[in-house]
Amino acid sequence: RTFVCQVGAGSLGVGESHTELHVYKVPETPVIEPNTGGISVHNSANSQIAKCESKNTSPPANITWHKNGEQLDLQENPTTLFDPVTREDRDSRYHCTVHYWLRGQRHALQSQKVQITVFYPTEHLKLQVVPSSALVKEGDNVKLVCESDGNPPPVFSFYKRGLDDKWQELSSLAETDSGVLTLHGVNKSSSGLYRCESLDLDDMTQLEKEVELVVNWKPRIVAISSPLYVRQDEVVNLTCKAIAFPRPSVHWSVNGTAHEYVDNQHISSNLTVRVSRDLLKAGAMCRFSNKMGDSEKHIQLLDQKTAAESQGVIIVAIIVAILVVAVLGAVIYFLHKKGKIPCGRAGKQDM
Repeated sequence: RTFVCQVGAGSLGVGESHTELHVYKVPETPVIEPNTGGISVHNSANSQIAKCESKNTSPPANITWHKNGEQLDLQENPTTLFDPVTREDRDSRYHCTVHYWLRGQRHALQSQKVQITVFYPTEHLKLQVVPSSALVKEGDNVKLVCESDGNPPPVFSFYKRGLDDKWQELSSLAETDSGVLTLHGVNKSSSGLYRCESLDLDDMTQLEKEVELVVNWKPRIVAISSPLYVRQDEVVNLTCKAIAFPRPSVHWSVNGTAHEYVDNQHISSNLTVRVSRDLLKAGAMCRFSNKMGDSEKHIQLLDQKTAAESQGVIIVAIIVAILVVAVLGAVIYFLHKKGKIPCGRAGKQDM
């Protein structure tokens, strides 16, 4: 306010003097209220970031806005901040500052720093196997985790590629909101290519990512083949076939020339060996081993000479049995004709 002092001096007139009184009141610490509803980067041009209020200040104080410590341009309405946002602003911190004068000096009070929720679409998608696919073995529980860098997280869908190259949907087994697909007690049929698809409901953009699941299992011998009958010193081929992952090593209990053939998870080993007396006696053993375990199979060979002799003995025995039966039948018939054996009918008289 302006105060006036007047002094009258009669005929000499009136004199006066003016003085101004300025009363300053220190404002309260400003209170900032952030937008709690969240702001989408697609529609942020006129979005309200926050409000700032400082009470009981005299004269009215000036308000400035700051983002990450940097002062923003002046606003038409300094108590409310409107500013476009980008996905990087998810980590931005805002505050307001009240500036006032006291005893000819400029002072400032700063509000708390706040963050706002920013909505932005997914740009990158990540799909991984937990635990690592290199460690997955039969019987394990495995999770396929799909992660996105969007906010809010999109809706996730899961698929597995079948043998016919068609994708089978697995979303009924997954937590579509959290992006987790859990596979309980996996086996070799669980191996394959999996896909995660994300759908942003804000702008309906869609992304996809794929990962290969590899299930490790111990070898299983599925077939063996060898000649049933062999001769000593004969060269024969012995074969063992197994399925396993990772690829197993093959060991034979006898020395020979081995060749291996691989088809997907199937591995065959052919052993060329000369038949010895020990081989005829003990047979051969094939063993498949990997880090998950091992499996073995025994192959028994039969001496063709011994088998032939055995078959001859059996034939002779059969012939002898037939002859014995024939002779016995002839004797019974002869005795019956001579009347030495009663016919068994009651009241029969000799003719």
